[in-house]
This record gives sequence, structure tokens and C-alpha cells, in this order.
Amino acid sequence: MTVATASSSAAPAFKANPKGTTAVSYEPATLEQALLVEPPLTFEPVQEDIHPKYLYGAETPNPDNTKGDLSPIAQAYIAQWNKTLEAINADASQANLDQLDALIVDHAQLKDHMAITWDFHQFTGLADIKKAIAAQAAKFKIRNFKIDTTSDHRYKDSISVQTLHAAKADAAAVEWVQVVADFENEYGWGKALFRLVSVKDPKAPGGLKAYTVYTGLDNIKGNEEKLGRTRELGASHGENLERKIWADRRKQDFIWGGDKQPVVLIVGGGQGGLNTAARLKVMGIPSLIIEKNDRIGDNWRNRYATLTLHDPVWYDHLSYIPFPDTWPIFTPKDKLGDWFESYANQMELAFWTKKTVTGADYNDATKTWTVTIKDNVTGEVTTLNPKHVVMSTGHSGEPNWPTFKDQEKFKGKLHHSSVHGTGLSYKGENALVVGACNSAHDIAQDFYEQGAKPTILQRSTTCVIASDVGLRITTAGLYEEGGPKTATADLIFQSIPIHLLNFVMQQQFRETCKQEKKLHDSLKAVGFKMDAGYGGTGLFGKYFRRGGGYYIDVGASGLIADRKIGWKQGVEIDRFTENGVVFTDGSTLDNLAVVVLATGYSNMRDTARRIFGDKVADRLNPVWGLDQDGDLATMWRDSGHPGFWYMGGNLALSRFYSKLLALRIIAHERGFIN
Repeated sequence: MTVATASSSAAPAFKANPKGTTAVSYEPATLEQALLVEPPLTFEPVQEDIHPKYLYGAETPNPDNTKGDLSPIAQAYIAQWNKTLEAINADASQANLDQLDALIVDHAQLKDHMAITWDFHQFTGLADIKKAIAAQAAKFKIRNFKIDTTSDHRYKDSISVQTLHAAKADAAAVEWVQVVADFENEYGWGKALFRLVSVKDPKAPGGLKAYTVYTGLDNIKGNEEKLGRTRELGASHGENLERKIWADRRKQDFIWGGDKQPVVLIVGGGQGGLNTAARLKVMGIPSLIIEKNDRIGDNWRNRYATLTLHDPVWYDHLSYIPFPDTWPIFTPKDKLGDWFESYANQMELAFWTKKTVTGADYNDATKTWTVTIKDNVTGEVTTLNPKHVVMSTGHSGEPNWPTFKDQEKFKGKLHHSSVHGTGLSYKGENALVVGACNSAHDIAQDFYEQGAKPTILQRSTTCVIASDVGLRITTAGLYEEGGPKTATADLIFQSIPIHLLNFVMQQQFRETCKQEKKLHDSLKAVGFKMDAGYGGTGLFGKYFRRGGGYYIDVGASGLIADRKIGWKQGVEIDRFTENGVVFTDGSTLDNLAVVVLATGYSNMRDTARRIFGDKVADRLNPVWGLDQDGDLATMWRDSGHPGFWYMGGNLALSRFYSKLLALRIIAHERGFIN
């Protein structure tokens, strides 16, 4: 069998590509679109495998190099990597920087989470990577990379070959050697992950060059996580005339004010707030959660009755305490709420429930907040002075509650999905659900199952995958039964820079469409409009860019295909009548008992404005969506306002990024960041 080199087809122009276009492409997605941070919205997946040129560029693949023991070649690479960094840290001269030519392919990406800067960055191309490594030499001095020998069983030696596409007669395999490593810098320790391609370059150590490199800070010296062998003793043995039992000490966790002030005040006790509080506690930073609901977990309990997580259990663990092996794959909302409440107590977190933040003012001179908090029951107002405020009220922001002409004339019920409960009381009646994503489908399915006659108003297009097929393909190899430990899975997934992530998501959605052809064809047959996400990246591509626009099918798609749930496509509501609506195409839907607006949510900054006021909100940056590098904008990072941090995202993102947010706050507290 002959294997073509990557240069047998014209290599693409590898460069940092800023935000692309919000255009729509009616052609199938292309591989080239993976090189854009914001590719166009497409309606068909990519049609071909990833070409080896996207990994190897102008290099010649050497597949025989990785057929034997991987350890010697990986160790040779890491040894030269360390030697090169040592030289650059001592003298970031061009001659020393040029040693990286033998270690990194020209089009590589370096993704960093606070190991060489105090922010998130993705550097594209050898020239920009050289600049980044040169810049860190004066302050961070990243060094001493060692292959991690403690990784779990799925990555026993922390060295493995990962293959996306096997070799063909006319193309090399699309694969790399994955190497997990530890390292240190001036401030602490971190985790690294290399994706190394095997090339025929005599100067490449071990015959390997990096296609992607990830560096992420994992612990700060002096604030290391108290885990495992460094965990607290939990008892005070010997004579102690002032001994306090645990229950009394625990009561003190809920008493704040006066001389006892939290370093961090966390507004919101959902997954973001709980994960952040847990991370800070384990790293020795006092925090207090303010939760407006009666109990921790009510933010889930109070949502619509049939809500069950669409993500599987392996993806949804909280920090430090995973779900037990008996936990169901998909978690009902009330069960999750109870778990949150238990988690807050088991992690000994400090929280106040039934309380609302009513105002906040920041003193730029003292770098402290004055936050007023009202008791929802007694009306009593308490003032606290934290140094940091973490807004953890959910990344979605305020409910997007549109108004319509003549809606006051409507005699039925009109409300947003955020306050919807159940369709139980609408048996035999007509219901309209405005929107066509997860919440809309779930609510419409509940209406149908309760005996109502629902119609979905699909105004644009929806990316649809099935829970039992598409979701399995998307999480395969990482978040599944028998998969790697959660920390390992998170490291592998979060280490993927934007270009490779787009490529992987394109192929995942392509395979999903193949295996779900029957489902997609049945929806197309009745006129339900679907898309393939941005550049064919499917569900995750839409989630990262806009936070929605998709449905993970758990039954509603079949009901739509069987015409048991009605739908109206491509129009808006023009106006209401006493008993129904008139659409913009002139058609009507009459005898409506209820209209549910599953119309999504606004930017999180709108919620910040409501809670903290204009003075604070006017200094904040917009949040969510991808920045120029391909990282999520503002979330878990510099918000634009000193001492103010956004925390949001699904359970997996909250778990991973809560640690980085805690480390960033500690860096400020330790004076590492001006």
C-alpha cells in the first residue's frame, strides 16, 4: 500500500483566523471552515474525512515510527522540549527560539489556560507560538515537563496513539501521539497535553513534532488543593480544653459580618456557584454563596416538571464528589436538586438561602465591595464587604420574553418557559410553544402526553441529534461507562484548540447524520427544518457560539414526524386575537388555551444590570460566544470590572472552569496580578 505525503495536496493557509462570518452557506460544510473561529451556518455536514495535510502541513508523515514502543520517542521529545525551554527562559534570543522549529509544525496551535499568561489564549502558527513562549520567559518560566505516570488505566502510560482516520491507499492516517505531562512555572504546577505527529524530519526529536500543545495551571504554590495525602486530619487528638465538636464548627460557617468577611461572595447556588465555592474551599479561600431560593437545588426543582438532563451522568459530575455508580444515566431535575443540596453540606460550603442581593458598590481604592443582601422572609438587610463577587446565576441571562401586538386581548395563558410547570391542566386543549430547541420540544412532548394538542412554532432551523446515537458519538471515548477518569477526560477535551475541535466536531456530526438518517429523513419529510451547526460542527459548535439552537431528541422528534405534535415553520407571530394568534403569513391558530415562549435568554450582562445596577454593568463586557482566539468570551475570565467574575455553563464546563476561576482569584489575592 502506498501512503501519500501530506504535501501531495496543496496545503491550506495556516494562520490565526479571527472571527469569520455569520453568513449562511447552503452548500455542505467544508473542511476549510474548520479553520475559522466563526464559520457560516450550514445545513449539511462535511462529506469527507479530514485530509492529512491539516495535521502534517508541509511535513512528510512517518507512520512506521509509532508502531513500536512509544515511550522512548516521547521521552526524547520531552527531553528536547525541556532543553529548549530552559534555553529560552534564560535568554529569549531568536537563536534559542528557532530551536522550536524542530519541535513544532508550522501551523500548530498552543492553547494556554493561565500557565504562560494569566488569561486564556490560543496561539496559531509557529511564529505566534514563538512570541508567546518568549513573552512568558520573563515572568512565568514554564519548565520541567515530566510525562505523567499517575494517569488512570485508559491512559496507563500517558502516551497513546489517537487515530481519527486510518491510512488509505492515497493518504496517511490522521492520527497523533498523545502525551500527558506535568510541569511547573514560577507560580505553581500544571498539566500539559501534547498531540505529536510523526514526521520524516531528522531534526525532530524522536521523529515527532507538535500539532497542538496545551498548558494549564493546576495548582498555585501555597494554595494547593487539600486532597488525598494532604487532606485535613478531621480530628484533634490529645488534650484540648477548648475543643469544639464538628457540629459547632459547622454552625460558624453560616455566620458572616463584622470582622468576618468572605473573600469571595458567590451570587447563585447552582452548579457554577457550588463548584466555585468547593474549589475555593479546598484551596483555602473563604467564600459565601447567596441563594434567593428556599433551598440549594431549587434552581432545578423549580423548572418545568418533565425536565431531565440531556447530558449523560459521566459528563455531569461535580468537583470532588462524583455521582455514585447507581446513578441513572440521565438525571431528573428534582433528583439533581437534592444532590446539589447534599453536595453543599457534604463539601461544608457556606451558603445563605432565602436571601437576595439588592445592591453592590465597588471601591476602586480599597478594592472591596459593599454588597447589601435582603432576607426574603424577614426583610432584614445585611451588608458584606468581599473582595470578589462571582455572579453565578446561569450563563443564559434574563428570560427573552418578547411582546406582541394585541397580546393583552388574549384570554388564554401566556408565559415564558422559565416559569412553565406542566401541561397537566390543559388536557384536550390547544397549546402553542414558540421555539424549537430543547425546552420547546420537552414542553411540547409533555403537553402531548398530558392529552393536550401542542403546536411548535419553528421560526428558523434547529440542529437535531438523538440522545441514544448522536450524544453517544459526541461523548465517546471520554464521557462513557469504562471511560477515563473525569479529570483525564476534561483535560483531553479542554486541551483541544479551536481548529482541531472544529475538525473533530465536523466528523462527529457527519457520523451522527449517517447513523441517524432515518430520524433526520422523517423530520425533513414533514417540513421540519434542520441545520448542521456552524461549519458542520453540529450541537457543540452551536452551544459554544450561541448557547442554544439545538435539540437532543428524547421522543419529541418522533411525535413531530408522526404529526402528533403540530408545527408551523418559518414565520413569526404577527398579533394575538382573543383566542389565538395570527402569523406573519396571514394564517391563524385559534382556540388556544396557552402559549409558552421557549424563546431563550438574553446575555448574562442583563442579569448583572438587574442585580448590581448600571454603575457595575456599564463596565462589564458581553459574555458567551467565542472570542478572536476561539475561547469563550469573558466567562470565567476578566469581566471588564475589577473584582467581578462571571461563572456559568453546563455541569461539565462549571466543573472544569471553576478551578481556573479559583486560581485566577487566588492570583489576585497573592499579588501575582496587578
